[in-house]
Amino acid sequence: MPAPQPAVLPAAPGTPLPAAPSSDSPGTEASRRLLGVGPEPRALTLWGSSSMSSEGGDESTPVPIRIHEHLALSAAPATVHSFGVGATRSAHTLLMRGLDTPRVTSIDEGIRAADGTVQVPVALDSALAPAGPLRIPGSVDGTAGVLDGSSGTWFLAVDGAELDPGGTLISGGVEGVFTSDLAEVADASRQVLWMGKNNILDVAGVLADTQRMWDAARTPETDTLVLGQWCTEADADGSETGDAVAAVNAEQARRYGEHFLDLQQLLTEYSRHWGPSVARLGAGARVGV
Repeated sequence: MPAPQPAVLPAAPGTPLPAAPSSDSPGTEASRRLLGVGPEPRALTLWGSSSMSSEGGDESTPVPIRIHEHLALSAAPATVHSFGVGATRSAHTLLMRGLDTPRVTSIDEGIRAADGTVQVPVALDSALAPAGPLRIPGSVDGTAGVLDGSSGTWFLAVDGAELDPGGTLISGGVEGVFTSDLAEVADASRQVLWMGKNNILDVAGVLADTQRMWDAARTPETDTLVLGQWCTEADADGSETGDAVAAVNAEQARRYGEHFLDLQQLLTEYSRHWGPSVARLGAGARVGV
């Protein structure tokens, strides 16, 4: 007689399978192609202000979110140059790119800084005021230095400048045309433009400056991606800045077509795929991060 068989326990309910990922891919074919790795990957250069520099990317998140770091991973082995600087305006981006080359004139004697450079207070004939932690490597008629506006005033930091016998001041001044070294870095690279939010009320200026950046690329129709601005709680529908954002986005969408990425639309339409944490940001109510 066979031995009694143990009772068979009911099968444990199976673990639900994760929902299949959405077949919709964010962005456009052009944006995905721009970030795709080719046989000879070209560098990618990022231009813009605080959003592009991921300012606040370490706030209210378990892991810091840095745009340039994510792009460096997705675009590897291509090099990613991150030239976003917080608080800057679109005119500062042109200066960094080397598209604007103002004449620089010293307005006072220089002093020896703690790092050994000589810092010469200067003025730009473009009357562009400094903004944010902006430091641009370049040269003034062959004299290498860094145009520095991080203190709220412009000065040129020069290596190896001669000091007067007192050891603290240089004799003579600095005068000539400033050209950014970043122009050489950018000339052979692809680029992502996210510029103009800090001077968005100057709709015509933002559009013109972005167009100059677009035109400066080797082959703009394949090399450049323009990112649309998003509205924060300060840019409500019907507000002056909200209307300006809408005007810039609409015109850039018309001009650049598939090479314009509407981030406001992405926040609104794709937040349902990103889970409740993003939905709580109120993207559908035109609130950015």
